[in-house]
Amino acid sequence: MNKLPTKAPLLFLLLSSVCFTHLQAATQLLGAPSKYVTDYAGVLRAGTADRLSGQLADFDQRTADELIIVIYPTLPKGVTIGDYTRQLYAAWKIGKRGKDTGALFLISTGARQGFISAGRGLEAQLTEDACQKIFVEKIAPRLDAGDYDGACKTAANELIAAVSR
Repeated sequence: MNKLPTKAPLLFLLLSSVCFTHLQAATQLLGAPSKYVTDYAGVLRAGTADRLSGQLADFDQRTADELIIVIYPTLPKGVTIGDYTRQLYAAWKIGKRGKDTGALFLISTGARQGFISAGRGLEAQLTEDACQKIFVEKIAPRLDAGDYDGACKTAANELIAAVSR
């Protein structure tokens, strides 16, 4: 009898638990950001994060839709930016108030990638296709040009506009 079929699922479970534990540890080390825009990579000009945080805080107070922008220098090894963004969204409980009406835009400067993850309460306005379109057409060109301030400002404005429709 070949034992490979029983070993493969066990190996998959072991690797899955190691990856999940690694993701949990990464999110616990950093903790939830204290502002709506947080730059752990140090690429934004002075005052940009505070101005955008104020804009997003005002939007949150008016609508109860919590939009967060975070910039990291690197991603955990072996984790896609999409998976990591969704993990952070869940761990940080973005879109609180019981409605899951939030979105997280994550930029990784080292991986040169970005991803938008929206909660279930915003699925109608921020579908995966809508998020990808916003990123590819509006945000990515600014990131490609090294304009992190412009990319974050565009992200805030585009997400607010999409959620407000």
